[in-house]
Amino acid sequence: MPIDLPPAVADDWRRLGSRTDERSLSLATVTAETAVFEHQPTADALEQLRGGRDIPVRSLFTVALDISPSLSTIGLSAADALDVAAPKAREQFVDTVADDGIAIGAERATEYIDRPDGAVGHLSVLDVAYPIDAAVDGVTVDDGTATIDAEAHVAVWPTADTYMLAGGLLPLEGPADAALLAAALDVDPARDRETIVDLFRGLELEDAADG
Repeated sequence: MPIDLPPAVADDWRRLGSRTDERSLSLATVTAETAVFEHQPTADALEQLRGGRDIPVRSLFTVALDISPSLSTIGLSAADALDVAAPKAREQFVDTVADDGIAIGAERATEYIDRPDGAVGHLSVLDVAYPIDAAVDGVTVDDGTATIDAEAHVAVWPTADTYMLAGGLLPLEGPADAALLAAALDVDPARDRETIVDLFRGLELEDAADG
């Protein structure tokens, strides 16, 4: 089942929806349960910008993976296989976002990250060109498309016998030709990055594995 946000960030966010994706990877079938969350204080601005897309430009997500047959059944440890799993997890996230019409660009950073409980995960930070609705008041669009710069954070951790993913999108700018909407969007990358860090620190990995 989809995984909720930890208490540290839950108050300002609401679940927009969830989706299930399945793919085959060599010897296993991976089912991903993705939950997407919207920032409530800027929900009106996000709704105006997203133009029918499922994923807002300021959003958090959690992903629970089910692997069949289990990793232990085929002789693998989730922790030992993290270096192989992390790029696959990132690809799955990119595919999910791309399916919503959002362009993922270059990988800006990649690193291992530690949690307070000692769990070690892998983080990727990606450039994003987020398409905005051409019907937004004040936005001038010559060719039928307009984008704002954004970035995506996606992290993966091993659990008992699978993996847990989480992350988010955050805007780096507002629409240049719509000052009121840009103000309502309240662009603050430092604050949004800290929220994503709070998400990473607060997830219950063992509960996710048991679920």
